[in-house]
Amino acid sequence: MGRLPLRPHGAAAHTPAAPPAAEVLHALGQVLAPLVRLLLASGVDYTRLSAELKPLFIEQARLELARHGQRPTDSAISVLSGVHRKDVRAWREGGLHLRIAQEVSPPSQLFAHWLADPRLCDPQGRPQALPRLGPGPSFEALARSVTQDVHPFTLLGELLRLGLVQVEQRDGQDWVVPHSEGFVPAPGSRELVELFGANVADHAASAVANLLGQGPFMEQSVFASGLSPESARRLGDLARNLWMHARRQMIGEASRLYESDRGRADATRRMRFGSYYWAEEQDAADAADALHDPEQLE
Repeated sequence: MGRLPLRPHGAAAHTPAAPPAAEVLHALGQVLAPLVRLLLASGVDYTRLSAELKPLFIEQARLELARHGQRPTDSAISVLSGVHRKDVRAWREGGLHLRIAQEVSPPSQLFAHWLADPRLCDPQGRPQALPRLGPGPSFEALARSVTQDVHPFTLLGELLRLGLVQVEQRDGQDWVVPHSEGFVPAPGSRELVELFGANVADHAASAVANLLGQGPFMEQSVFASGLSPESARRLGDLARNLWMHARRQMIGEASRLYESDRGRADATRRMRFGSYYWAEEQDAADAADALHDPEQLE
């Protein structure tokens, strides 16, 4: 049974209504399919997932009540979330509030500065190799401009561990050479899992805000079908090139605005700008449906 939409006392009658539950569940099935694939590949079954979802429903119900000016009592959270009241009480008493870490790691900060500073890039905007030591431009100077809390040598070791740079000997001097792909941690690494969570969460947040009339946020895509594998590869290459140009421009402007906003009392907002590309066989959905046909199973 669907629940009545929340609306604070005195709210305008034209407040955008949430989409119908049946339509949302249908769309969510499409969204969850690749995530369930990831869960199963990582050994997470339905029982374990359902246990993890419980505090998520509780926390989001609490926030939803607060947004609408209603007291987030255990009973109100239980009614809205569908989670038993005793579980809500245990969550509250245990302090199991979920928070997404928003801190940007020093390696990603360093790459952002590297890309944003035209003195450290070639004419195409790609980060250039830097001498490891010495006054700027150097890796040591760049690292110290990003953080004073992590020694440049320690930061270099972390970048080497992540596979983001390599050190080469040139004329008897160490040079730090960045990988052209930028900040792309190794498959399966903790860093890539953290990026996955942050990127997908913010993408979903912008789409949900638009559905609920809380936007507009940019959340668009281009779709084409009837393509050959070679055409799909060419479009994938184009997408990566477009992203590299857009990323450089966004990093440069974001760095400039960050410096100008430094110290302001209202400098409390964060943002994320992203891009994605996906290609698959056009009949992938039909192939998936065939798995549900008993005659197709061996």
